[in-house]
Amino acid sequence: MKPRDLTLIMAQTMTDKTENSSSLMKMVEAIAIAPEDARVVVDQYKAQARKSSPSITDEAIQKLVADKIIQRYSKLAATSGATTAIPGAVPGIGTAVGMIGGGAVDVSICMKLQVDMTMCLAIAINDGLSNEDAKHMSYIIALYGSLEQMGSAGATKLATKAGVRMINKYLTGATLTTIKELFKRIGIEFTKKATLKAIPFGVGVIIGGGANYALTRYVGKVARETFLLDLKERAEKKVHLPEPNP
Repeated sequence: MKPRDLTLIMAQTMTDKTENSSSLMKMVEAIAIAPEDARVVVDQYKAQARKSSPSITDEAIQKLVADKIIQRYSKLAATSGATTAIPGAVPGIGTAVGMIGGGAVDVSICMKLQVDMTMCLAIAINDGLSNEDAKHMSYIIALYGSLEQMGSAGATKLATKAGVRMINKYLTGATLTTIKELFKRIGIEFTKKATLKAIPFGVGVIIGGGANYALTRYVGKVARETFLLDLKERAEKKVHLPEPNP
């Protein structure tokens, strides 16, 4: 195949995947965990921690639960043959397998696991977040964190004060537009990887179990630090609020 032909194929493939970014977003939204369900998961982890160590502090529980969440979802992301191995372990996966097939399932599952993990971390670290804020922050952090790990995010890093300000700015603006744009960028990045390797479009095949584990673990650690910083800044803002006039 001539270089020019390969370039045209790459361009067309990237265009197709960009156009399908809204489909990817809809699929992930359809199978991702709801904030209410994430609260149930986190409460179960907390109860287990208190049962095993009755004198454990709230801070220690928070750390223990966050570590378990990151470890669980990283291992699930590393599972090879996700479309056949994961459905029984994670609610929603069977739905994706039944609706679509091939690499699209791999990408949807990868993003679902990272969003689920980030949603659980949001609740575990700051259960005072509204369901809407927890959901939107989880999508933004999971997607942006993946792009950051792949070297395709913007100059602003998550898990920094600037990163927290960026996320909160997104929450006060056109949040859904921001999330849709991030999904588009995710689709383009994975398509690049698939095209360069000349293999079917699918996360599990593109980067392998080990790299998929590393990607999810990276997102988890960044998400945890970002939520901790956000919680601290929210607390500081409350402390510095002016007293109401009598």
